[in-house]
Parts: sequence; structure tokens; C-alpha cells
Amino acid sequence: MSTTEITIAPATANDVDAIKALLTNAGLPTSGVDEHWKTFLVARHLGELVACGGAEAYQFAALIRSIAVTPAYRSQGLGRRVVRQLLDRLASRGLREFYLLTTSAEEYFRKRGFKPIDRDEVHPQLLGSTEFQDGVCDSAVCMRLVMLA
Repeated sequence: MSTTEITIAPATANDVDAIKALLTNAGLPTSGVDEHWKTFLVARHLGELVACGGAEAYQFAALIRSIAVTPAYRSQGLGRRVVRQLLDRLASRGLREFYLLTTSAEEYFRKRGFKPIDRDEVHPQLLGSTEFQDGVCDSAVCMRLVMLA
């Protein structure tokens, strides 16, 4: 299958259940999706949702979250495309600091320029997000990417 047949577009309200199912199957938390689905991107192949990624955007920083790809579509650069488009969209709004929490993809995000940081280095605006408040993420590695203007 060619990845050119896969389209990436903003999520719609009708995608929320499919996003939650994909996240659940990937072992990722679904809390906060209902509140932040408008910042999600989804990838579709032949009408089927096969990947997603979202963000919680604040005034000065954004939390990248919920990056998931259906197993049959992994290792084809789809996750990288979703992350790149998310970062580009947020950067076009003037955001330059991006954070994430991960329990399994530290190396993946390190290759994309994110660096591990201590939680006390996280922008204060993000600390109230569901990802940081959710006990599930207590053991996650916190990472940051700062883009130059």
C-alpha cells in the first residue's frame, strides 16, 4: 500500500469514538480527548481511521498527545507525518515550545528533536492538563522540543 493513498486532516466530532478506540488499542489514555478533539489530526486510508495525534494548546506552549497508528500501518512514516503536521499547525499559531509524556516512545521522539527534561522544567500552563494530572502518566518520560522562530 502506498502512503500517498493516506490522507491526514483535522478530526471531526464524528471521529472521537474512533480516536478513543485507536488510543485504547494502543494502550494510551483517552482522558481529555472529548475536550481537545478539535486539535487532533486523523489519518485515513480508504475511509478508515488508521492514525491520530492531538495537542493541548495553551497560550505559550502545547502538549503533544495521543499519537497512535494502527499496527498494520506502522513503520511507514505515518506517525512522523502526523507529528510533523501537528507541530507545523501549532507553530503557525506562534507556539514554539512543545512537550509530551511517553512510556514507550522516548527514542522515537528523541529522533524528532525532543529531549528528556525534568517535570519541574515543564511550562506551568501545561501542569493542569489531564495528561499531567492523570496518575497513569506518573512514570512517563517528559520531553520537550523548542523550535526557533
